[in-house]
Amino acid sequence: MFRTRLPLRFAHCDPAGIAYYPRYFELCDAAIEDWTAEVLGVSRREMHFAQGLGMPTVTLSAEFAIPSRLGDLLDFTVRITRVGRSSVDLKVDIDCGDERRFCVRYTQVLTDLARGKSHPWPPELLERLTKDLP
Repeated sequence: MFRTRLPLRFAHCDPAGIAYYPRYFELCDAAIEDWTAEVLGVSRREMHFAQGLGMPTVTLSAEFAIPSRLGDLLDFTVRITRVGRSSVDLKVDIDCGDERRFCVRYTQVLTDLARGKSHPWPPELLERLTKDLP
């Protein structure tokens, strides 16, 4: 499990000061990018430019519970729910205080960027991904 806190800024909101849903996905992607560096031990920059690998999202589903407003501090919790040969399923819960604001489920696939095809997890990354699974 990985946690980070991100503020809901003016750029993330509609004119009424309510979170605009595409910006929620940008914030989730920022949390997953931080998760990648922390949990996998490799930054997205290194993954893309040095290793030629990426982790595009191939599926996602979202549930929106309560609107978030300009200035809210949102807590993002990223959990691994499944690891495949080249994929990972993530659940991101987003809370403000004790209120669940929304959650997103992702499937991301490790991809060879030059070939545009899935790439099996290298052993060191697979070990990091599976160490906390039940």
